[in-house]
Amino acid sequence: MNTLRCTHIIHIFAALHAIIVALCQFLSVSDELLLTVATVSMIAIIGIRKGQGLGIIAASVIAGNILGFVIGTYGAQWLAGVLPPYALHPITSLITTEIIGFGILLLYNSLGGGSSRNMWVPDMFSIVLTIGVLLIVRLVYSKIFGNMLSEEAVNLSIKLILGNSLAIIVLICCNIIYLIVSHHYNWLSTPVGYIVGIITESVAIAALTAVIIGYNLPFGTPTPYQQATFIQLFSITFIANLIVYVVMVMLSYVYQTRTRIEKEQEKRRLAQFQYNILKQQVNPHFLFNSLNILNGLIEEGKNDDACEYVRKLASLYRYMLQNEDEHLVRLSDELAFIEQYIDLLKVRFPNGFSVNVDIDERYNGRFVVQCSIQVLIENAFKHNIVRAEQPLNIDICTEGDEIVVRNNLQPKASSGDSTKVGLQNISKQYITAIGKEITITKSDTIFEVKLPLI
Repeated sequence: MNTLRCTHIIHIFAALHAIIVALCQFLSVSDELLLTVATVSMIAIIGIRKGQGLGIIAASVIAGNILGFVIGTYGAQWLAGVLPPYALHPITSLITTEIIGFGILLLYNSLGGGSSRNMWVPDMFSIVLTIGVLLIVRLVYSKIFGNMLSEEAVNLSIKLILGNSLAIIVLICCNIIYLIVSHHYNWLSTPVGYIVGIITESVAIAALTAVIIGYNLPFGTPTPYQQATFIQLFSITFIANLIVYVVMVMLSYVYQTRTRIEKEQEKRRLAQFQYNILKQQVNPHFLFNSLNILNGLIEEGKNDDACEYVRKLASLYRYMLQNEDEHLVRLSDELAFIEQYIDLLKVRFPNGFSVNVDIDERYNGRFVVQCSIQVLIENAFKHNIVRAEQPLNIDICTEGDEIVVRNNLQPKASSGDSTKVGLQNISKQYITAIGKEITITKSDTIFEVKLPLI
């Protein structure tokens, strides 16, 4: 089943529905139970494949069964004059299943995977338990109230519901209130709580609405239950409430999904903005110093050294441009970049510093924020004395799942207070990428930054 696309699953279940109806006709047995199980199974499988949570799957099961009943009943009436009797119900069932399946699939695609992250995400047992209970409720309800769901009774009840504005307000507002309340109580997101909550809410609202319609409140006419009994109105309003509840759940999920997508987009825009700031910090200082060095080499007539310097400088910028849209790069690529950067630093500072890199090769496939190590090295040179008699020593190593960049402290007298913009931007990049901050440690003699490996 894992290798099948959702569209294939829909076609398979549609064909299965047609076969079930045909066999049940041939054997003269009821097909209601088997068709319900098949419909529920199809919706549950598609929901799981699309990464949906318990709430949306359960709501989809309710919607699918109600939709199947309506389309199947009226569809058969429309097609009765076109299809022969032996083919009418199998073909109607096939078409109905296709409509339900693709409608549910369209809904799940619009919500996206994991759209119910803010609600409890179920395991297979919980989904099966919930669907099983809903199935039992559906069958019991059908057996008890099935004879009251004739076309005439349904049409009359719908007319009475739509003719009473108070009943409509109660249906809508009570379901909105229930959805709001259910979000504040975790136990209503568990399988048992979810089932009990839906059933209790539906029974209570259906009873209240049936009373409002039966007595034609607040108008008071006609005579109570003159046109329909309480049980008839209750059975129809129970279904009507489920429909309203499902619609409210769908709208709630669409709103939550839209909000989540907007937050993710805003998060990506912020990350890109912060990344651009980080790169802008790298480029101007680095380029300015590099051009000064290159100018000095040319003035001294060291053309070969100048050509080599230009080649390495071009290689560094090629690396940054090639990964311009990538916030994260492989550690092995970043270390190769750092090696070239150190070579350029050796031209600028022939003596007075050392950079010791001790990275286990097994970490080469991990990721870091691009240019983050380079910024830390540049900061060390920017804020510390670099000369032969007072060398700057930088160590780059791994400790657990972190890259450690450590240097001895020998501050320049003219460096002033650091703005720490570079460190802040690197930290924000890591928070955006994996939700972790960098670790900064400073003592009288050592400055150390730990970058999480991704």
